[in-house]
Amino acid sequence: MGSQTLRYTRKGVSVTKHVALAGLTLAVTAVAAGPAVSATISTPQRVARIAVCLDATNSRANDTNVRLWHCLNHPNQKWVIRDGQIIVADTLNSGRPVCLDATNNRANDTNVRLWHCLNHPNQKWVIRDGQIIVADTLNSGRPVCLDATNNRADNTNVRLWHCLNHPNQKWVIDGGEIQVA
Repeated sequence: MGSQTLRYTRKGVSVTKHVALAGLTLAVTAVAAGPAVSATISTPQRVARIAVCLDATNSRANDTNVRLWHCLNHPNQKWVIRDGQIIVADTLNSGRPVCLDATNNRANDTNVRLWHCLNHPNQKWVIRDGQIIVADTLNSGRPVCLDATNNRADNTNVRLWHCLNHPNQKWVIDGGEIQVA
């Protein structure tokens, strides 16, 4: 919550009011020597930011698209990073762990998917400066990043895009969740 200072002069009397702002319109009436003076302060509505997470869906099948979903502290949103692989946490000790997989394609707008962990270059990632980069593109002159798109709606597919140091490519890893920064 912020505050606003309202200053004005009425019939030679200086009036200062400190008004707390909470995303609504407030009316302030100040009485100085003489008739009342009214002023209205309006502030834009502030909407709480809802965290958006990398989500494996309820499926652990090969070729399942990885998506965005508002963070729920759910097993679909829990990941373990080990030896460059990003693994769905609830599959880690299953005998068939499932990894974040870039596919064989490094083109912009390629959907990122789940695939059983194979220790394959499609499943090797480097995390640097908040970006999650396909490892085999790091020294290519045109690295490829995990990209959230411009859409933060639930069920939006996560994609690959050439690294641009753009907010769509900034991630925060917190408590096993991979969140759009």
